[in-house]
Formats: sequence, C-alpha cells, structure tokens
Amino acid sequence: MTDEIQGNMSFLTKKVVDARVRGETIEEAAANIGITVEEAVEAWQQYVSSRTVMPKEEQFVLHLLRLENLLTRVNLKLENSQFVEDFEVVLKLLDRVEALQNLNLSRKEVAEQEADKLHRLQAEQVLGILEMSRLMMRGMIEEAFEQRTLKAAKAALLTDLGEYTNKALERLETE
Repeated sequence: MTDEIQGNMSFLTKKVVDARVRGETIEEAAANIGITVEEAVEAWQQYVSSRTVMPKEEQFVLHLLRLENLLTRVNLKLENSQFVEDFEVVLKLLDRVEALQNLNLSRKEVAEQEADKLHRLQAEQVLGILEMSRLMMRGMIEEAFEQRTLKAAKAALLTDLGEYTNKALERLETE
C-alpha cells in the first residue's frame, strides 16, 4: 500500500477514517478493509492524536460560510426554476442560517450571564471579607481599650493587627 495519501495520513489510516465517517465500527472497518482490529484501532488512534480540532467559534463561522455559499448557489439555480420544491429548499436553508445565527447569539448571552453571576459572587465574597475584617478589627480595638494603660493598649493592638495580617495572608495563600 502507498505510504502517504493526504498530507500525513497513510493509506490504511485513510481507509479506517473513511469507514468510521460512514458509520462503521472499528471491527466492521477492519473486516471490510481486511486488517486486524488492532491495526484498525492503531490507525484510528494515530489519526485522532494527530488531528487538530478547530475551536467552536471557527467551526460556527465555517459552517455559516458553507451554508451561505450553498444558499447563493441554490438561489442562482432558483432564478431559472419554476418548481415549488426549489423554493422550499431555499426557505429551509434560510431557516438553517437564521437558526445558526441565533445559536451563536444564545451562546454569547449564556456566557455573559455566567460572567455576571461570577462577578456578583466575587463581589459578595469581597463584601463578606470586608465585613468580617471590620468585625475582627472592632473586636481587637475593644480588647485593646480594656488594657489598663494606653501604652499596653497600643502594644496589644499592634500585636493583634500583626497577627491578623499574617493570618489573613496565610488564608489567602491556602485558598
């Protein structure tokens, strides 16, 4: 069998991929090609591991371009047609293009809603942290004022603030 067919794909790999695209199982592909199941699995895995997958946005744009191209071609033929079926095909294509465009918009809206939720949660966490800090500071200040002298209150407050800062930093590092 020839070594290279399309770019990097071997003849055997191409046969297995074509069979899988037609809907055959690995076992069916192996039997139809005349190879072992292990060879078919190896060819399939080689194809999958070397394949570059297009991001979803690019897939959407490519699909939309293909539909628009098909729509243009059908429209050219439709200009010379008198058959109702041809008009129905164009309407179905238009519906498909519109559905794809709406799908993209709905995905964008969902992403924006998720980002809003995340921002709200982060804001709530920050506010919670600030409130807890305020309460802890208040407690430290009240304890410091219970000291007998101003010097002892100042020392207690500075010690407590230092410990509070260290604990806060340690907690942030672990979370």
